[in-house]
Amino acid sequence: MSETAHDERRRAIAHVAIGLIAREGLEAATVRRIAAEVGFSTTIVTHYFADKQELLLWAYRAIDEWARERFDDAMARDPVDLVHYLMSMCAVREVDKVNWRPLIGIWDRALRDPAFAAELHGWTDTTLARIAAIVRIRDPDCTEPAKAARRLLAMVQGISLQTLFDRDSWTDEAVREALTSEVDLLVPCR
Repeated sequence: MSETAHDERRRAIAHVAIGLIAREGLEAATVRRIAAEVGFSTTIVTHYFADKQELLLWAYRAIDEWARERFDDAMARDPVDLVHYLMSMCAVREVDKVNWRPLIGIWDRALRDPAFAAELHGWTDTTLARIAAIVRIRDPDCTEPAKAARRLLAMVQGISLQTLFDRDSWTDEAVREALTSEVDLLVPCR
């Protein structure tokens, strides 16, 4: 099997793991359970992944790939529409929640596991750089794009956590209004 086909199979297994974690939590994501969900034997899954750790890291990277695609789509649509990009990261739609639920478990794991902590730091740095890039396009005179990016990411994460635990706490429109207000305050369009 080619390396490309090998990676495609890994991605497919990682996506099944994401769905399982979203439905039942990180503890449910055993190699045996994931293999059953995919319809493979555990031997086949362990052919692609050395252990559960590697499989979960692939799942995390698949979520990061999804985030990169959202960024690319937002930039292609309108490179100064920071609110659209921030909305695309929020746990507003059901598809977004499917990716956010595993993130919470992975964040928890990152507190105790250096490999997951490194992935989380990398994801955070990349996401902050993406937001800061839009900030600089939107306002070339902004003197602290990194600071604005950090504040906006914290807002996205806070709202997303609230919507996961209490869906009625934020409507889609309320999320958009809050983000628009914060973006207009921090990064007025020039």
